[in-house]
Amino acid sequence: MKILLTGHKGYIGSALLERLMNLDYVDQVHCIDIQLGAEYDLLTYEQWPKDIDLVIHLAGRSGVRESIDDPAAYWINNVEASRRLFNRYTDARILYASSSSAAEPDLNPYAASKYCLEELAERHENTLGMRFHTVYSNTLRAGMFLDKLLNNKLEYVTRHHRDFVHLEDVLDAIEMLIERDYLTGILDIGTGHPVKVQDLAPDLPVRLNTPNERVWTCANTDRLTRLGWKPKYSIEKFLTFNNLDNIIQL
Repeated sequence: MKILLTGHKGYIGSALLERLMNLDYVDQVHCIDIQLGAEYDLLTYEQWPKDIDLVIHLAGRSGVRESIDDPAAYWINNVEASRRLFNRYTDARILYASSSSAAEPDLNPYAASKYCLEELAERHENTLGMRFHTVYSNTLRAGMFLDKLLNNKLEYVTRHHRDFVHLEDVLDAIEMLIERDYLTGILDIGTGHPVKVQDLAPDLPVRLNTPNERVWTCANTDRLTRLGWKPKYSIEKFLTFNNLDNIIQL
């Protein structure tokens, strides 16, 4: 199998690339990123690899607050770049990264861009959108919730509920979806067990004014469960048994 992976320098993509290289049925993995100024930019790239069997499209911009400041960048990177990719590989199977935010696209430009991406994908055969929920691991992303929490930099919490899913569970799900080439549509990747953010740091003040963010996120894991997938990690156990000695800063 020849695979084209976009976003191979990203949080999920870099870990997925390592796993793909160890799968017996993977013959080649071609990589393109979306970072502006990069050597291989998905927005301008023309040297498309041929005879691709599977596209795993993880490239794009993420982040709710950043999208409010620069909505045009999210449209260009998450919608227009994806359109270019989908139009090039009309005969290949495509797994693409969406987000739980797409369930409420009116809240912020990031959510809207992911919703439009899903609508775009519906025009193409054999595509499957992976709605990732809140992905975490021992590698902390700078400035994100867990980074601030574990480094005692978190100033407040919210009353939101979030479905935290470990990176290894996400990779297991993607590997399973690669092998189920008959699946199409949209599929949630999360645990199905949301956690109240306030409970993870109960001593901090609570911020109530968060108009651009979802109040509740919970993955519908029915399709993944029927395939035999089950999460191995929980955010509660992760925070209980991990400390900064085995955490990697990204």
